[in-house]
Amino acid sequence: MTWIGLQSVPPADEPDLMPSSGGYGVWVARLGMVGVLSLPLFAAWSVFNAEAPHPVRRFRVVVSLATTLVLGILVFCKQHLLDRELLRLLKASQEAFQDLQRLQAQLVQTEKLASLGQLVGGAAHELNNPLTAILGYAELLESTSLNSEQRSWLDKIDQQVRRIRTLVSSLLSFAARVPAEKIPLDINALVQTAVKLYPPQLDGAAIEVRTDLASNLPRVLADSNQLLQVCLHITNNALHAMAEKGGVLDVITRAKDDVIVIEFSDRGPGVQDPGRVFDPFYTTRPVGQGAGLGLSVCYGIIREHKGQIVCENRPQGGATFRIELPGIVPFAN
Repeated sequence: MTWIGLQSVPPADEPDLMPSSGGYGVWVARLGMVGVLSLPLFAAWSVFNAEAPHPVRRFRVVVSLATTLVLGILVFCKQHLLDRELLRLLKASQEAFQDLQRLQAQLVQTEKLASLGQLVGGAAHELNNPLTAILGYAELLESTSLNSEQRSWLDKIDQQVRRIRTLVSSLLSFAARVPAEKIPLDINALVQTAVKLYPPQLDGAAIEVRTDLASNLPRVLADSNQLLQVCLHITNNALHAMAEKGGVLDVITRAKDDVIVIEFSDRGPGVQDPGRVFDPFYTTRPVGQGAGLGLSVCYGIIREHKGQIVCENRPQGGATFRIELPGIVPFAN
């Protein structure tokens, strides 16, 4: 039994998960089973062997029972360790499956943005040239003598052309693939700048912005203009969502391992479909108030910075946008 136990221990330099060659481990386990099953036979032989003296038989029975007890404890401990290992493997497989699902969703989103970016980029360039000509002719007409009705029509033409031009500009920004100029950046300073740029049209709304910025955060390697654009867009979306009834916007920064986390949590009506907010042209605003490309651009910017951005509804109401970016050099105040 001692030899079987020693043979079942793998060498120190052998990996735990390396399969045994030639069925060696299987035969060791079978010999152990034979040894365990032979103990009742030894006990029966000790009891029914009338030739041995009574003290000898009693000693043999006690030894057999003690050995059975020890082996039972060992089997229980081994099974307990196996159960723990199985639970660990099950948890690891579940986490790996969830990571695979997230990676697949990100891959689908990236491919969707890339293919759509090529399409709208060419279309936007083609639309921009005639729009520029229309806007130029409208400015020329504005300098001529027109009556009030004609000037009203001209103002409407100018307004609609500028609206289309804004949409074309969004399309070009969405389709752009210009590499960002990244420098070490203090995320807290960037977030404070985004919060200070409060939309003027929301001055009368009962909205409060609260910040909880962690100190000594590591810096991130990023393009300040692009990240500021992301923070401004998410902040403006949250403030517009609370414009009617008011609310509180919580902006939080913290460090999680080597990742910098930025959270924007509002107390508005929430998002109807959090899984689609980063899809191109998806918007919940009325027609004419948004092209539905802002969050798609934000998604592309964060992915270009090797980060992640997710949206989820809060149980108590409202939505949370969470941005995760890899940190670099610790920031010293």
